[in-house]
Order: sequence, then C-alpha cells, then structure tokens
Amino acid sequence: MGSLEGQAALVTGGGRGLGRSIARALAAQGAGVAIDDIFRDEAGVSAAQTTSDEIEAAGGHALPLAEDVTTSAGAKAMVDQAVDRFGRLDILVCCAGNMVRGLLHELTEQQWDSVLDLHLKGHFLSCKMALPHMLERDFGRILTVSSRGAFFQVPSSKRDAKDVRKPPSTPYSAAKAGIMGLTTTLAVELWDTGINVNCLLPSATTQLFPDTRPRMVGGVPASESLDPDDVAPVAVYLCSPDARDISGRIVYASGGDLICYGEQLSTAGSRMIRKHGRWTQEELTAAVPPLLDIPLEP
Repeated sequence: MGSLEGQAALVTGGGRGLGRSIARALAAQGAGVAIDDIFRDEAGVSAAQTTSDEIEAAGGHALPLAEDVTTSAGAKAMVDQAVDRFGRLDILVCCAGNMVRGLLHELTEQQWDSVLDLHLKGHFLSCKMALPHMLERDFGRILTVSSRGAFFQVPSSKRDAKDVRKPPSTPYSAAKAGIMGLTTTLAVELWDTGINVNCLLPSATTQLFPDTRPRMVGGVPASESLDPDDVAPVAVYLCSPDARDISGRIVYASGGDLICYGEQLSTAGSRMIRKHGRWTQEELTAAVPPLLDIPLEP
C-alpha cells in the first residue's frame, strides 16, 4: 500500500519531462493519476497517452487528457473528467509550461501572452476549477511549479560585473515570480481549511531546459544529478499526508539537494534605516548606496 492509496491526482503537463516523472511517482504511491498534456510528437503520438500507458503497464491507474489549461472551458473539462474517472480529486500538480526566448523589446504581445497564459493563468484556472472539489471534502494538496529563474542575481552596482548572467526569457521569469506569489497568497487564503498549497523549484533536464551543464544560481552548488526522476520524490512528499502541516512554502529540489526557503521579504539578511521625517534627495544619495554595499562616490 502506497502513501497515496485511494487518492486521485491531476498533473498538468504530465506527459513529458518533470510532469511525467511526478505523475509516475504519484501512481507508484497508489494514486489514480489524470495526465493532462496537449503535446503530440511528429508521428501524432500523445504524450499524455504514452505516460498513461506506462503507468497502467506498471499496475497503476491513469487517465490521459488533452485539455487547454489556458481557458476556463479547458480547465473545467480537465478537472471534471478526472473527478468522473476517479470519483474525487485530492492532488493538483501544475507542471504545464512553455518558453519564448528573446529580449523584451523584441517580443510580440502574442509571445508575452503565450507564456503568461500557460504558466500563470494556467495555474489560476487549474486551481480555480479544482478547489470546489477539494473544499467540498475539506482536503487537498496543490503543488505549483516555479523556478529559480523567476529572479536573477543583480550585481551591487552597474559599475560592476558587466558580464552578468542574462535571463533567457523575461516573460518566463515574470510568470514564475507570479506563481510564487499565487502560492503563498492562496496558502494563506486556505489556511483554515484542510488544503495545503506549496511551490516546487526544480532543477532538472527537461524539454524546456535540455542543457546538462551545471546550474549554479543563488549560491546553490551544482547538483549531482539533473534527472527529473530525482525531483519527483520531493513532489510526492509535499502531496502526501506526511506534509499535512506544510503550506505556503517554496522548496528547491535537484538530484539529492533540498532547500526550504524562508519567509519572503523578511528583513533577515537585509538592512534597514529609519529616519524621523521625510527623506531628502541628498540624504538618500548618502544612505542608499551603503545599504547595497555600493561605495560612495569620492
């Protein structure tokens, strides 16, 4: 008997990459898994169907779906079919995503919308449609998926480090930052219920990020493995009964590495000055640079 025996899960983007690994891991713990993924390969083979077949062949229970999570109709149809098949919905994992690379001023409005719609709006609509079923039973686990790429390290001054690491996609970063905000806010909104909401920051080789080079971001050392199967156990844990007291948290996982990040916008590690009265331009010119470790101009 797995830790999720008798439960039902829905994984968006569950046909490939990290979503596939998480769907298979949830099924291995006994959950029935609905897999929503619109991707088809050049031969027209459905990724959702392929992953579903893998789960069924291993003795699990799966339902392949191909609904568009960027529309209310698609998200509702996805959730309704999962509930019709399994009779309930306990777990929602939002892995569906895409990437448009390029400089912000060169992107079209359509390119921007395509990324924000799939990542951020897709999270919103999936949660919106799943929550009534969870609230009815006062139980649920929602796992959002963001990225360390939501925030990029900024040098202390524009006088320094001209070769800063450049983001591949500003809309991707904006969407992933929004997902973190959605996670923490929704967790507090649901605090008095039996529904937990947490956010996973994975680092793994997937179709969006096929590069296998070390990914050293935010002071995190290079992972020993970028296999998405190594991230899946952390996702399963956050969806399990053992994580009943964990909500509103942002968790990084890669290989065997695990980081549980602290409170957002905490003053810990930051510097604060309180001045009695209103700041003047001259005072700010003297006060702000030292707060950011920028030497004052001689």
